[in-house]
Amino acid sequence: MKRLLLICLLAAAASLFVQAAFAQETALAWQGKTADGKTVRFDPQHLPRPAVLLFWATWCPYCEALMPYVQKVYAAAGAGKLDVYAIDIKEDGDPVKTLRERKLSFTLIVDGDAIADQYSVKGTPGLFLVDTHGKIIYRRSGGDAPEKVETALREKLHLAR
Repeated sequence: MKRLLLICLLAAAASLFVQAAFAQETALAWQGKTADGKTVRFDPQHLPRPAVLLFWATWCPYCEALMPYVQKVYAAAGAGKLDVYAIDIKEDGDPVKTLRERKLSFTLIVDGDAIADQYSVKGTPGLFLVDTHGKIIYRRSGGDAPEKVETALREKLHLAR
């Protein structure tokens, strides 16, 4: 009986591990709102171009440091070649004003806490690069420096330095 219980527990743990690994490799669909109330539907199974999901907040100094580097990648990719979603989370400031002041041209998604939960984002900035097949091909780890993130994004997107 103890052996059967142990086998069941191990099987359940393995199942959770496989589910977590799958969720980490495949982007999840979500729906959010822009600042002007328009609905944005992110469907990773039908992406016309790669997408960066950048989870951020106006008060986050690490986000402020990272965002210009993501903007450089966005500009280097060229019009219509990359989507960047600035998914605002844990917010009490004015994200529209902040993006405008920082001269960032990302698609702003407001009140993105539910989306952050889907992606298990606990802090800011969180960043995922999703390819046109819905696979997460890069994620910012821990305290990766902005320069390192830019280099990784350029590599994955095959953009010149």
